[in-house]
This record gives sequence, C-alpha cells and structure tokens, in this order.
Amino acid sequence: MALPRVLASRLMQQTVRRYHGDHSFKPPSMDELPVPRGSWQAKYDADQRKYNSILAFGIAFTVFSIGLAKGSGLLYLNYAPPKSID
Repeated sequence: MALPRVLASRLMQQTVRRYHGDHSFKPPSMDELPVPRGSWQAKYDADQRKYNSILAFGIAFTVFSIGLAKGSGLLYLNYAPPKSID
C-alpha cells in the first residue's frame, strides 16, 4: 500500500531544474568569433556560379522530362482544342 503511494507522489512531484553551472564560466565575447578571411565578393561569385548551375540543371532536367513524356505519348498538354468527334 505504501509503495503505490510513494510512486504516485514521486510521479506527481514537480521536478525542479537547477541551472547552476560551473563558477568559472566566462560569458562569450566578440574576441571568440571567427575572423573573416578572403574577399567576400569572390565567395559570393563562387556561390552564385554554383547556384546558377544548379538552377540551369533543374530547368534542363524539367524540359527534358516533359519532352520525353510528350514524345512517348504519356503526356498530352492540351494546348489546342480537341479535334471534333464528327
């Protein structure tokens, strides 16, 4: 009888979080930040070349996929009115 009561009281207790860190903790300062190196323009240009090549590949792949599906007859784009049944 006592064991369920102890377990229930332990489960119902509100846990207390204690955020007491080490007393030698020193808050971070600006001196610890990484120092930029090199030209930002060169890095920007390299990133833009990479992103533009990814964009060009995506556009080419989409056009190729649509062309392949259209050529195989799996895709009908409905760009013209259907031919009359009569």
